[in-house]
Amino acid sequence: MNVALVLLVYAAGLTWLGPLPLRRVSGTGVRPQLAVAGWLAAVGAVIAAWLAALTVLCTVVWDSMWRHQALTSCINALGLTGRLGLPRAMASALAVSLLLAGLLATAVVCWRVARQLRRQRSRSRLHASAARAVGGPTDWPGVVVIPAPQPVAYCATGGPDSVVVVTTAALGQLDGPQLAAVLAHEYAHLAGRHQDLLMVLRAIAASLPRMTLFAAAAERVADLLEMCADDVAVRRHGTTALLRALLALTAGPPAAVRATLGAAGTATLARAMRLASPVSRRTRWHDRVMVGTSVGVAVITPLAVGMACHL
Repeated sequence: MNVALVLLVYAAGLTWLGPLPLRRVSGTGVRPQLAVAGWLAAVGAVIAAWLAALTVLCTVVWDSMWRHQALTSCINALGLTGRLGLPRAMASALAVSLLLAGLLATAVVCWRVARQLRRQRSRSRLHASAARAVGGPTDWPGVVVIPAPQPVAYCATGGPDSVVVVTTAALGQLDGPQLAAVLAHEYAHLAGRHQDLLMVLRAIAASLPRMTLFAAAAERVADLLEMCADDVAVRRHGTTALLRALLALTAGPPAAVRATLGAAGTATLARAMRLASPVSRRTRWHDRVMVGTSVGVAVITPLAVGMACHL
């Protein structure tokens, strides 16, 4: 079995079977940064395996055409020669057809991802601009206040117009330390470019809706990034202030801001339980090993396959 076929099988297996173990090893949120790296490594491994298999097939076809040999040898890139018993002309046509289909599918997916990404960025920039136009200025840099009955705080990216939005209802429910913790949470999102990362994952998931790994990654990484921002806020203002702020903001954000990153926008219960129940050092190390192992397997497996198939 050739390297191209093995890479395709690996990519398919990771796409449909990978979300379950990844959810398990990243479910506690003990090390959200490492868990995010695990999901991104899996997504990157699937994409890299597909592109590597396509590159192998392209190389074989080009080499065969350059040497003026029968294109029958091109099907060797998938490890099928001698097993199908196809005539030389049919095998050549099959190899070239597979290559063209792969290139066409890749081009279509790239176009869909780019279109989805443009739409999301346009909506986010429009939202940020509208918030700056409607909201009142504050003493905090990049923060505006919008009159609204719901207690909401969130950020919207728009390049230089990125903004943190706080409603008047939120200001009425948060005291000084709680508001400082919420703003630290939102600043962490902006500094880490979390919304940009989510836009890419959501664009891929929307373009490949049947690929379960991409949809699961977009959903789970959103929760993990909230935990990452929580950790920043806790280091600066303490657990109590952030936990009380989360409880004060659990009234539920309106539909207009659900796509943004808000202090109480997603996985609020899990995040509150995580903050209220610190884990032991043993559990921390266990999660580090499990998530680190998953990252290593996702990255090393395609490399090991390539080396083994060439021995």
